[in-house]
Amino acid sequence: MTKKTEEHIIIIPGIKLNIPKKAKIRENIIKINRNYISTLLGLLHQVNNEYTIIPYKDIYKPKPGDYVVGIVVNYAPNGWIIELGTYTKGFLPAQDYIRDKKFNPKEVELSEYIKVGDIIGARVVEANRYSYFLLSTRGEAKDKMSKYLGVLKNYYVIKVSSTKLPRIIGKKGSMIKTIKKKIDGDLVIAQNGVILYKGDYNNYLLLKRIINFIVFKTFAAGLTNAVASMLGVELEEGEGDE
Repeated sequence: MTKKTEEHIIIIPGIKLNIPKKAKIRENIIKINRNYISTLLGLLHQVNNEYTIIPYKDIYKPKPGDYVVGIVVNYAPNGWIIELGTYTKGFLPAQDYIRDKKFNPKEVELSEYIKVGDIIGARVVEANRYSYFLLSTRGEAKDKMSKYLGVLKNYYVIKVSSTKLPRIIGKKGSMIKTIKKKIDGDLVIAQNGVILYKGDYNNYLLLKRIINFIVFKTFAAGLTNAVASMLGVELEEGEGDE
C-alpha cells in the first residue's frame, strides 16, 4: 500500500515498489525475486536514477568516510570519547589529533589539547557496531570538509534526526541553496544530524525556525516553495516543487 502525494510517495514496509529494473538501489530497499521492497516506513526518494527510502524515524548508523560532529564527554588513556547521538560513542586517538611522533600520553595532559565539552568535527574511519567508532581529524588534500575537522568554536548548534537531512539538503542541494539565498554565514551539515551555524544571531534564529519547519513537514509536497515563501526569496526555474 502506498499513499501518493503531489510530489512524493509515502511507502509502507513490505510493499512492492514501482522502480525501473535498471535503477540504482540505495538504503532501505531490498530485492526479493524480481521485486523491490521497502524495509521500513518512509519516503521514496529519487535523484537521477538512484532510489532510496528516507525513514520516517531512525537512528544514525555511521559509515566509514562520514563527516560527523560530536561533543567530547570523557578522556581515555590515549584519546577522547565523543558523543555522536547514536547507539554508541566515537573514539578519537590522541596520536591522530596531536600528530607529534614524540607524544607520550603518560607525560601529556589530554585536556591541554581537547577538553570535555568541546565540539569536534571528524571523519568516521571504522564503524564497528560492537565498540566505539574510530574517528579521525586528518583531512585529505581534496577533502572539502578539512577546515571543519578538529575543535570547532563559536558555532550555534541545531540537532535533527539524520533521516531528515535529505529533505533539509534537497535534491541536488536545492533546499540548502534556497536557505543560503537569505541566510548568510558559515553553515555546516554533519551526517549524524548536527547542523552548525556561525553568523548573525537573528539569522541563526531564522535558520532554526526553517529547519524545524522542514523537519515537521518532511513528507509535504512543494516544501522548497514553502521555504522560499517563508524566506521571501525567489526561485529560479527548476529549483522548486520539491
